[in-house]
Amino acid sequence: MILIRNICLLILTMTGSFFQANALQEKTSAPFFNDYIGDITNVVCPFKNEIDYEPNRIRCGFLTVPENREIENSRLIRIAFTHIIAEARVEDNESDKSEEEALIYRSDPIIYLAGGPGAGMEFYVGRFLEHDIVETRDLYILNQRGIGDSEELCPYYSSTSRELVTATNLEDQEKEDAARMKACFRAATERGVDLTAYNTVENARDVRALRKALGFDTWNVWGISYGSHLGQMLVNIDPEGIRALVLDAIVPNDLGDLMRLHKWIARNHQLIFTECERQDASICDGLEEAFYAAGNTLLKNPIMVDALDEEVFPSDEVAVPALLVAFAPFAMMYEQDGHPAIPAVMRSLVDMVNGRDTEVFQGLVNGADVFSGISEGMGSAIRCNDGYIAAEAAVAKEDLQEPFGFAKGAFTEAGSALMAQICVESGLIPRNRDQYQLVETDIPTLIVNGNWDPITPPPLAARIAPGFSNGRLIIVPYAGHGPTRSMPECATQVLTDFFDSPTQRLDELDASCLEEGVAPPEFLDYVQTHMPLKFAAKALDDPKQLTAPAVLALMPILISFIGFTMISWGAVTRKFSSSSMGIPGVGPFSLRLTTAITSLIMLIGVAFVGAGVAATFEISEISILAGFAPPARTGAVLILLAGLLGILTMLMTVKQHKKETLRRRTLLGFLLIGLSTLLFSAVMLIWGITPW
Repeated sequence: MILIRNICLLILTMTGSFFQANALQEKTSAPFFNDYIGDITNVVCPFKNEIDYEPNRIRCGFLTVPENREIENSRLIRIAFTHIIAEARVEDNESDKSEEEALIYRSDPIIYLAGGPGAGMEFYVGRFLEHDIVETRDLYILNQRGIGDSEELCPYYSSTSRELVTATNLEDQEKEDAARMKACFRAATERGVDLTAYNTVENARDVRALRKALGFDTWNVWGISYGSHLGQMLVNIDPEGIRALVLDAIVPNDLGDLMRLHKWIARNHQLIFTECERQDASICDGLEEAFYAAGNTLLKNPIMVDALDEEVFPSDEVAVPALLVAFAPFAMMYEQDGHPAIPAVMRSLVDMVNGRDTEVFQGLVNGADVFSGISEGMGSAIRCNDGYIAAEAAVAKEDLQEPFGFAKGAFTEAGSALMAQICVESGLIPRNRDQYQLVETDIPTLIVNGNWDPITPPPLAARIAPGFSNGRLIIVPYAGHGPTRSMPECATQVLTDFFDSPTQRLDELDASCLEEGVAPPEFLDYVQTHMPLKFAAKALDDPKQLTAPAVLALMPILISFIGFTMISWGAVTRKFSSSSMGIPGVGPFSLRLTTAITSLIMLIGVAFVGAGVAATFEISEISILAGFAPPARTGAVLILLAGLLGILTMLMTVKQHKKETLRRRTLLGFLLIGLSTLLFSAVMLIWGITPW
């Protein structure tokens, strides 16, 4: 998780309605001077050791372009890109696929426009390698200027001057954020960077330059989130190069009501609570009232925990983000796979806040992903130049009046004004709004939006749709942010049919799977435990502290496994042995059977707990805040039963030993198995892995 204010900064913000009234000076569009396009330079992919891929599936390169095309003698910069080669192009000629199953390569490629602003191409490469869309078409991803290998605008943005990170409340955090952004801009300017060149117009010109350098007359354009904004800008910059256009998770070109943050968060919570009511889910009983009460409790009584990493947090204490309760479900709504766990996470956060167990929050806060991987410097420059930050400041007072549900907002009016001021002081004044009007075009376009998209909700998609005379709007029920990416099988069918024939009547295009959407989330009742967070805190403080808990958990499992294996093997060998069935010292059949059943139930219970842990991470990494997914509950029942059987095993062993002396190793073995299962069930109870 990213610290809450960082989340707020990285999210695209607010409306463009202020542009008619704001007092900021706008830049006048300069004549277009420089359309230089350098040659493509091939390069070993910078993520070679991070992403597993075959060399014949991925190629990377650099393209040299002017930093600012609106001035003469602008310096040149290099931007990186990735080319994912269609599977149909690299298939073995002797493939086992039948003629009907064989993939048919399409020569018209796709350019994918990344989000953020500030997201690097590595994340998308990993996801699209497994997306069916690259079976038949080549896909290009441009690493936008100022990001990572495209000459990072502000290297180590969040990891510099950590000694200045001392904020314990939202107001101070906003001041720190403003100071960090100002320092980034100052350092970049001193290096000769032209900060005014980092905007969506120049990004669109870079996309056009890449198309021309690759030698394509046209290509298919696919943009999600900020990429949808870039796609609309590309309609203005390079309409002749767009064969077909797909926009998903819509950011209006004029920004519109984009991220009236409190309005959209209130909508998100209402979607969750309405679905709770529809399902009559037990996990939701009393949740709405408890959720808001816990959030306001945290706002009124902040929680401070010890800093475990002095390099990252040089101060002695770290503040638990005040809006943690509000933003955890917000973050989980991005991907629909995580939706089933949202109420469980909300319930767990309520318990965490009410319990105020600092060890739990230590693992959460100290383990947070402070350095998010997003290019915050480039993202900040775009938000200044495109006008996002100024827009937030202009509507802050009005937006804070939305029924947010919490005593304080996600930002303050003063903090928003300070960020806008830093933009102006750094020379990053919103560009002329003529370039940021709603798009009107007859380019064939699919406009797609998830109905459960937490940050770019359907009203924004509906806002731009009228400008696309040859377009079709599709709202995907229950889908999160970017369903054309997160629903690969469905999206591949729709996008392939669309790209194959973009001039068809779009109302006849079969997009039924998108219109049907994903199934409503079945809210899950997790095994609520905070032990993972406590173990995280121990690991961050001193990994050796995990040795004792690990031994405590693993030894009983090992003993049960060895015991069950030996008893089972003994039964097999006795069955096929020519000797008498009555072997002295191994105990009667009833004792052996009870011990074997005890061990087996224990091992099956452990397997179910393991399945619950695996399911937790498959649903959403954030859902670990709630504990473990439902299979762990079955495991907890079995482990508790094994503990009771362990007591029975020990009693039967002692009774049998009094009746008929058992061999010492047999006696110790049965007692050890019974004791280990009892011990393990007690450990699970202490750790909160229980059936209730």
